[in-house]
Amino acid sequence: MSRIDAALSQGAQGLKGAAPGRAAPVQSMQRSKITWLHVPALIFMLIMTQIPFLLAVWFSLHNWNLLQPAEGFPFVGLSNYVNAFLHDARFWPVIGHTIELVFGSILIALIAGTILALLLNRPFPGQNVLRGLATIPFLVTPSVMALVWKNLMLSPSTGIVDWVLHLVGMPAVPWFSALPLESIIFIVAWEWTPFVMLVLLAGLQSIPEEVLEAARVDGTGKWLLFWRIIFPMLRRPYEVALLFGTIFIFQTFGEIYLTTGGGPGVATNTLPYYTYLTAFNSWQIGQAAALGVIGVVIAILAARAMLRFTADNTPEERG
Repeated sequence: MSRIDAALSQGAQGLKGAAPGRAAPVQSMQRSKITWLHVPALIFMLIMTQIPFLLAVWFSLHNWNLLQPAEGFPFVGLSNYVNAFLHDARFWPVIGHTIELVFGSILIALIAGTILALLLNRPFPGQNVLRGLATIPFLVTPSVMALVWKNLMLSPSTGIVDWVLHLVGMPAVPWFSALPLESIIFIVAWEWTPFVMLVLLAGLQSIPEEVLEAARVDGTGKWLLFWRIIFPMLRRPYEVALLFGTIFIFQTFGEIYLTTGGGPGVATNTLPYYTYLTAFNSWQIGQAAALGVIGVVIAILAARAMLRFTADNTPEERG
């Protein structure tokens, strides 16, 4: 297996670019370019990102009910957070549904995206056409995709899936009432698979062909070729897919609103959707702001945890 190890190190050096000795001058040059010209951009970024978050934190420390404007919005400290964690019977089931949605959707999208990327990385007639068609679920807006799956694909009376089940003698399945959260997970994974595919496809095309050829000459099987050479070199693309997938899937709203409405019961209530219900059904703005702040913290921690998991479990890191 010496050729494989040599090829792997050669490919890693090729992907890293310059030698370590040249990295320091480049980094110092990049640091020196940060001048007062960047101040307007930094100010704009702070205004557009941090000020709204700080306002949400401020609202979360007050009790503000839109239906009772005479009460104003008195300061209540951490009462909204205490109420969410200790007194709200729906909060922890909602957190569980959110985690299940994020991890389930990302897992399916990663597996399906990897398979599609490997298949579409091979040259064949119509390759570019199929690549374009494979990106459609990601380009269509979530609301349209949710309506397509609800009315055209998974409807128990007019859906294509249940029509196929009827052809093979199986009964129709009311997907959004019998398997509500699983249906949402599948729809979200369907939407995000093309993104994972595109990121991994770019990573696959950056792997030097001589590295793969050296491994094939050594008689390396397809699975070992993927696990020992391709997968370690795709660490960065996987991290990008995990980071963006975690952040954006955590914010899933339109698919739930247009398919199940959070039901049946609270079966598909996730934290963003529950925050919306708290703000615009119960009109508790302070409590909704507290839920929003909790959601931001959970999303950041989940993204960091998944990135740490990939770093610790990549064969390249384990040596």
